[in-house]
Amino acid sequence: MLKEEALKYMGHRGQKLTPDMEQALDECILEVKQYGNFKAVTKEFSLSHSPLKIDELELELDYEDIKTYFKGCTSCLVIACTLGIGLERRIKYWSKVNMSRSVMMDAVASAYLEECCDQYEATLDLKERTYRFAPGYGDLPLELNIPLGNALNISKVIGVTRTRSGLFLPQKSMLGLIGIGAENLKRSCGNCIRREQCELRKEGLRCYKTD
Repeated sequence: MLKEEALKYMGHRGQKLTPDMEQALDECILEVKQYGNFKAVTKEFSLSHSPLKIDELELELDYEDIKTYFKGCTSCLVIACTLGIGLERRIKYWSKVNMSRSVMMDAVASAYLEECCDQYEATLDLKERTYRFAPGYGDLPLELNIPLGNALNISKVIGVTRTRSGLFLPQKSMLGLIGIGAENLKRSCGNCIRREQCELRKEGLRCYKTD
């Protein structure tokens, strides 16, 4: 499954892989797992509506997409995670030695981060919940990574810093919001806010894993 997800990040659309590419991809998966050091932190906050707000942070979420996803939710779980600086340095090493290998490593690392975060979420045994929604997706601005990251103290707890625009360092890090108390909009292509623009959907593919 990790290989399939990595190929999606690389823009692969089902073309037959050469033996050399298969081997290179397998090697990248092993290397990403070797150098990646997954860390995560979560914190739950209460929500109020009209306007939608994270109460403890006095942070309004006046954005249509997240208001739709969080309809009926009583609280919000914020989760931040990273694969660490060691993997970041390894990908940069390959960018100086073999750019195609670096691109493949980057795609595998992105897929691996999602996989690790999904597995971590499964250990939390969340009941009624929405799926993870990240700043930078839809109309939720990337800059929200800054106050939310501060609230989780991600610099100290998992070693992640942010640029002024909200980008993460190391790059293979992410932050997401999960609504608690309702099961609105389970993952499906029909519920996605990008369904009309999605190239994967047009080809009958999905960007997410299914059981």
